[in-house]
Amino acid sequence: MRRIGVCLGLVLLLISMPLPRAEAAGGVSGKVGIGTFVDFNFPVFSLKDRFQMAQKWGGFITYATSGRTTVELEYHRSRFDPGRLQESRFLWPEDNPRTWRYYKSPLARNYMTFNSFLVNGLYHFKERTVSSAGGGGAHLDASPFLVFGGGFYQYRNSVSGLVYPGQPDLGKGIDETLTLAPFADTDVSWGFNIGFGAEVLMDDRVGFDIRGRFNFIIAELRPLEAYGFKRTYPMSLMDFGLSMKYYLGTVGKR
Repeated sequence: MRRIGVCLGLVLLLISMPLPRAEAAGGVSGKVGIGTFVDFNFPVFSLKDRFQMAQKWGGFITYATSGRTTVELEYHRSRFDPGRLQESRFLWPEDNPRTWRYYKSPLARNYMTFNSFLVNGLYHFKERTVSSAGGGGAHLDASPFLVFGGGFYQYRNSVSGLVYPGQPDLGKGIDETLTLAPFADTDVSWGFNIGFGAEVLMDDRVGFDIRGRFNFIIAELRPLEAYGFKRTYPMSLMDFGLSMKYYLGTVGKR
């Protein structure tokens, strides 16, 4: 939450900056920039059975190929911690095989991380122009856009401390120290994203945008049916957040 608070503070500072007194011309066409972002990352479909909302943060290099089109190279990281598996229960027969009771794994630990590298394309539905503060007062000119992209999603789902649900009943009750060996589902998988957003240029170098995206990842998590979790495939997430960017200059110009 600290990263989100810092970025929200920066955006509020950015919005409160005085705008030029004369309406500015031009835009960002042909410019290269850098940026950073923080998102709320929501698992959806089968993945939401395993994890809750998490933060996603990252950075990108952006190139405005024209007033309406942009290419981005993005890196982001996200950590889902803890997983719902830590609170899961399993059935075990105590004393009487026909009598089943629910038990938890007191030392269960589960979290998942993502490190992803993507290439995104943005198509703006209107030309991006610099916001101004003329005689009529401040004017924020937002440019809505479609965003789409894809790349590599590296993930690692770590699990440890699960009590072994298949242990025999030796008349002394369940042995909570008898646990499954720690394991991790990890891979580098293809995925893609698509969504919508809007960008505002504060001047010819500074801008910010808000966007929401659906992420579809061709990856899986193994089933743990004794604990109530079926195979998760594919992985799907929705993210909503904000980014800030700084345009360094026009390609080919000194």
